[in-house]
Amino acid sequence: MEKTPPVTGKRRGGSRKACNECKQQKLRCDIVQTPAASCSRCRRLGIECKIEQSFKRISKRRHNAEMEKEIADLRRRLGNGSDHEPAAEEPHESHGGDDLSRCSEDVFARRESAAIDRSRPVSVPIETHPSVATPLTMKRDGSIISQDEGHWRLEDISISRARIARLYDQYFTYYHPFLPLLNPPKPPEVYLHRCPLLAWTIICVASRRSPYEPGLLSALSGPFSRLLWSTITSVPQDYRVVKALCVLCTWPLPTTSQRTDATFMLSGLMMQIAMQLGLHRPVQAEEFTTFRMEVQGEALKDRLHTWVICNIVAQNVATGYGQPPSTIYDWALEPASLRDADYRLPQDLAIRLRIEKFCDRVTKALYSSKPEPAEFVSADKLVVVQILESELREMEVEFGRDISAINLIHLRAAELHFRYFMFLGSNARVDDLTKLYLATTSFLNRVLDLETSPGDLIGHSTNYILQMIVSAAFALMKLLKSSFSRHIDFNHGKLLFNGAISAIRRISVMDHDRPIRLADILAQMWNATSLEPAEEDALQLKVRCRMSMSHVYDTVWRWRQRFRPVKSLEEMQAAAIAANQDISTATGPMTRQQDSSLEDSSLIMPAQFDEGGAFFSEAGFSEVFDSLNWVFDGIPDSFVAPPVL
Repeated sequence: MEKTPPVTGKRRGGSRKACNECKQQKLRCDIVQTPAASCSRCRRLGIECKIEQSFKRISKRRHNAEMEKEIADLRRRLGNGSDHEPAAEEPHESHGGDDLSRCSEDVFARRESAAIDRSRPVSVPIETHPSVATPLTMKRDGSIISQDEGHWRLEDISISRARIARLYDQYFTYYHPFLPLLNPPKPPEVYLHRCPLLAWTIICVASRRSPYEPGLLSALSGPFSRLLWSTITSVPQDYRVVKALCVLCTWPLPTTSQRTDATFMLSGLMMQIAMQLGLHRPVQAEEFTTFRMEVQGEALKDRLHTWVICNIVAQNVATGYGQPPSTIYDWALEPASLRDADYRLPQDLAIRLRIEKFCDRVTKALYSSKPEPAEFVSADKLVVVQILESELREMEVEFGRDISAINLIHLRAAELHFRYFMFLGSNARVDDLTKLYLATTSFLNRVLDLETSPGDLIGHSTNYILQMIVSAAFALMKLLKSSFSRHIDFNHGKLLFNGAISAIRRISVMDHDRPIRLADILAQMWNATSLEPAEEDALQLKVRCRMSMSHVYDTVWRWRQRFRPVKSLEEMQAAAIAANQDISTATGPMTRQQDSSLEDSSLIMPAQFDEGGAFFSEAGFSEVFDSLNWVFDGIPDSFVAPPVL
């Protein structure tokens, strides 16, 4: 009997292969490649036996989830008799403006399950099933989203389909031209199926000025806010949430003060979520997921389109709030990369992107360094100003008359953002002041043209345009109230200032919201201020860290210092002793006492200003605007500044 040779621990020569099915099940495979023959398991089960080098196992949990989706879809179709009806064909547009025909699950799932899901008629009501949780039946912190019996419901808010269709028509007619992000031909049900947050964001924006829906925006504010934050805290996996944030940052929910305005924070979340989902690398999206996904065709174009809009919105938010931008203008947005993805930006969007890139260069070149007055008169800084000025003129010549009215307003706003740098210098040159005055009047003239255009476009304009109107009004008031007013047409400037206040009021959507309060405080400041003392130049800023918006905060700070001077420590101590409150031994932080001088009835102006007392005459100012809370803290709500004699 022959002895078995001892095992040496070395593998036998050759390479062992396994077919795809055996790899998936982690089973031994006896496939023979030469000559080709199926393995015994595949022959027994009657399935195709093949070997693919790129094959990767699919998790059983994920595979089961896909099967559950298919089963749930078949149950819904059987329950509604839709197997005998032709599938509703979703409208499609040739360009990738908003490819909502595919959701993120379709991209991640297998082709078979994606095809079944896309063939589902969008008009079929969603039937709740105990084993299936869909985006329309999930409860998020008490927010219940549903669509049944022809109504959409968000918590206790119910809206019929007829009203939904009217609101969507309102959005795409008046708001879409300002932000061409979505695809108008898509029916509202598609948006609700794919991303409930995006669907309800459109409704909130459309209800801002809808004459048919009075009170709807106010009623939706609470439920929508809860839906928004519950969606964000659940770590979104669908980039349509980014689209919803783009729209919401462009038209925020109305607030009464900047303290409760979350727009800048939401803008940062928008960019972070977009990068987490790989929108900044749309061609390499698979590298940012744990799933196999192939993004191509219209889906790839839609991701690119969304990323372009993200940067435009983030730039507008940063400029309008006087903060550093979170934009990323890298190679992914260069023409060569867009051509590789077979994507061509629409002309209006390409112009808008170039304008915002210019604003980004202005911010980095002029407003990102230490805000010392001496730096803004250096030779290096003046060279940078000349380069930026040349680039601005090149854009104006290149765009010519083909630029749209909305893009022209953004171009004039970019010029304002650039010209505001002169406020940060130690001694502004007359030439720079003249250019700033011309830029301000040019921008406000374009705004007034928009106000008189058909369709009341000014009332539907974005939050960024509102902020630039406010900044232009403050800049114009600074120029007209300074010694520089001798070199310009004072009456024309005063007329434009009046027009700016009127435009701000037109943008208001609620009583006592920020635009109304801004208009009130601007009118009060004009009425209350006069030429500054000769020893203090009104064009010099003390607030210098809010970039191109520094002059807005500086003007309000000066107004506060003049009409509500801070008491000295001795006065505060004397008042405390008189009130039997020794503030020197207090454990808490020292707080400023209420200025009793503001209680003098002689300081309160009547509701109707007389001809010599005010430039802008209107009955009844509302509460003082308090978005600059650190400036207006403690001022009585009914305070109106006295006229300057």
